[in-house]
Amino acid sequence: MVNVLKKFLLFLILITSALIISCSKSDSSDKVITQDVKIYLVALEGTELSGKLIGCNDVLVPKEITVNAENSVLESTLNELIAFKSTSKLQNFVRGPALMLIQVTIANGIADVYLRGDFNISGSCDIARIKEQIYETLKQFTEYRKINLFINNQTFEKYLDVAGATF
Repeated sequence: MVNVLKKFLLFLILITSALIISCSKSDSSDKVITQDVKIYLVALEGTELSGKLIGCNDVLVPKEITVNAENSVLESTLNELIAFKSTSKLQNFVRGPALMLIQVTIANGIADVYLRGDFNISGSCDIARIKEQIYETLKQFTEYRKINLFINNQTFEKYLDVAGATF
């Protein structure tokens, strides 16, 4: 009888431990953060919309959206910016052939953002629009001391400098 009771108690301890472990694992890996953020879009010259005046007399307009972030709010926000479809009033220049966010790494208050693909750039105005959209969108993440941006294994600035050299 004592042997059966010991086995039963051991069984209960094992089951309880397994439940605790499985609950703690699902809590940490299944957390989704919902947060309101802004992505920045471009209203072309002549618009009546208000916002920050940028190159080529365009206006940078914030659009508030809600993201559901499984990894980081920064990553989800950039994915939403890349995926945003232009409207008749607000243009998204952060788009292009196979443009995608590959990875965001965060360490010691520094975020490294890796993109792959290319932007649709048809002139120097597009370069200014892309820069402003991305930089203004990233500015809201004040929890990072610095955000480094890379595209196709080079810095974002170098990529845009090379692209701009053709205009």
